[in-house]
Amino acid sequence: MHTFKQVAFFFLVLTSPNSYCETVVMVFGQSLAPYVIEENNSGVELSIIKEALAFENYELAPVYTQLGRVSFMFDQNLVDAAHRYIKKGKSNNSIFYGNVTLEYHDVFFTLRELNITIEIPSDLKSYTLLSFQDANKHYPRWLPESYKHSQTSTQISQIKLLQLGLVDIVLSDKNIFSYNSRLYRLSSHGVLKDMRMHIFTPPYKYNPVFKSKKIAKAYNRGLKKLKETGRYTEIISESLPVDIAITSIIDLHL
Repeated sequence: MHTFKQVAFFFLVLTSPNSYCETVVMVFGQSLAPYVIEENNSGVELSIIKEALAFENYELAPVYTQLGRVSFMFDQNLVDAAHRYIKKGKSNNSIFYGNVTLEYHDVFFTLRELNITIEIPSDLKSYTLLSFQDANKHYPRWLPESYKHSQTSTQISQIKLLQLGLVDIVLSDKNIFSYNSRLYRLSSHGVLKDMRMHIFTPPYKYNPVFKSKKIAKAYNRGLKKLKETGRYTEIISESLPVDIAITSIIDLHL
């Protein structure tokens, strides 16, 4: 009954003849499932932002570009907001930060049968490692040039190569890896080999940014309402299903 009331309220807000939804054009980097999925304007992070704005009578209009152009489009006043914004030098533009939508968390994955120990960066030296693009720029201490490290922009290949034993270690965001593990299991009609997750760094956060202080505040209010009604938790559970053969978690950060 509680969920029905939430849905009914949300529907009435969106369909009321007296309601007027102002459009917020937000630029996103290209698809990064399960966070942002360009093909159908979905994904856990996009959905949270969309519904938070809708609570305050704003309609999200997502546009997509290369990740490196997100800041450029925002700085050139081509959009009202940006999903990820990295400030480059001084800017005369007003920037208003929204509250954090959710956390990202990069971790190492290994096959349990290999019994690989990762405690310090030098432990990676004798293994083959596959990461996402530019991971060495984020973690230069862990991924120096001398190590056997390769990168891929097609992150679903990470789980495939790890499961086939063609790489020893994968570095990936845990939700991206879990999402792709589920896709790989479904496509291969098989059972995943047991894996270990090695946590070596704390989670990190991105704040959506807005040109308008009014809209930024409205987004924050909507995000708060989304959490208070329980809808935030529903979006997380719907978009980030746990379907991954992780048998142990080793936290190096403790």
